[in-house]
Amino acid sequence: MRGQFIIKGKKRKGYLLIESLVSLMICICAVWTVVVMIKYVGQTRNRHQVDFYSYIQILESERFKFELQNVRSKDVRMYSPVTKKKYHMQLYDNMIRITGVKMGHIRALTAVKDVKWSRDRGCLKTVVTFSNDQTCYAYSKLSEK
Repeated sequence: MRGQFIIKGKKRKGYLLIESLVSLMICICAVWTVVVMIKYVGQTRNRHQVDFYSYIQILESERFKFELQNVRSKDVRMYSPVTKKKYHMQLYDNMIRITGVKMGHIRALTAVKDVKWSRDRGCLKTVVTFSNDQTCYAYSKLSEK
């Protein structure tokens, strides 16, 4: 007999203490699950932004000193006077990769849905849309060859 207890020979309906505790635990688990999911989504957004700025640092680094040769909306040709090599940057599958002449590649940025490159005000304008629809913009001052 669920929820009944006897006082002086009479049956009365009501909640038991254990039923209240079980209901409370279910509510706590539901709230905890929502909080964890919100934190996970926030961390994913931050991770994409950090990865994007790391990618921009590679483009602008003194290690390569890239010079622009040809800019199209889906790919960019560059030359590095430091390494004396030509490089090709493009969207491949769901990543931006930088390839050399011998076709080895650097995975520069992952989880990319779309990218557009263009020349704007003497800079390389990069617009990246990630798989979660977050969009990042950057203007990189690269010399032209």
